[in-house]
Amino acid sequence: MTRIVTIIFIILGVMSASGRTPIQGCIEVDSTAMTAFVRHHNPNFDPAIAQAFQEVGEIYGIRGDIALCQAIIETGWFRFDNGTAVEASQHNYCGMGVTQRGNQGCSFESIREGVTALIQHLYAYCCDDDLPDGEEIVDPRYRYVARGCAPCWEDLTGRWAMNEQYAHNILRQFKSLKRHSRIPGSDR
Repeated sequence: MTRIVTIIFIILGVMSASGRTPIQGCIEVDSTAMTAFVRHHNPNFDPAIAQAFQEVGEIYGIRGDIALCQAIIETGWFRFDNGTAVEASQHNYCGMGVTQRGNQGCSFESIREGVTALIQHLYAYCCDDDLPDGEEIVDPRYRYVARGCAPCWEDLTGRWAMNEQYAHNILRQFKSLKRHSRIPGSDR
C-alpha cells in the first residue's frame, strides 16, 4: 500500500489533502532554474550540485528542488560560511553528522555522493520502502532514523533540526525558488 501512495505522490507532485507538503514527489523546478536561483546569491555555485539534486531526487522519488532549498539553508547558499559546521570539500549539504558544536560532521567523496546521502536521509524519514534497485546506502546515519516518521517537510521540524521554523524556512525558500524560476531571463 505504501508503494501505491508513493507512486500517487510522484505522479501528482502535489501537496497532500491536509495542506502539508510531501517529501516524495516530482520536482517543479529543474536544475537549470535551481542553478540560476542559487547563483543569484552565490555566483560561484557549481551547477553539478543542482543537477545531482534533480537526478538523485528522481531515483528516490524525493523532491530534489525542495531538498536543494534545505541545503541552501544548511550551507549558507553553498558558501559554507557564517557558522556552517562543514566545508565545501566535504560535499556535506545538510550538516550530516554534526551532532555538537565543533564537530565537523561527515565527508563524502563527490558532489553526487553527498547529494545521495542527503536524499537517502530524507528517504529514510519519509518512508519505510527498500532503497531503489541498484542503490547502496551512502548515508552513514540512515540506520538511526525511525523509518517513515516524517512523510512531509513539515514533519522535519523537531526531528531533523530543533529550530521551530525549520520546515517553514525550507518551504519559504522553495516559494522563492519557484518565483525566481518564472522570471524571464532568470536562467542566465
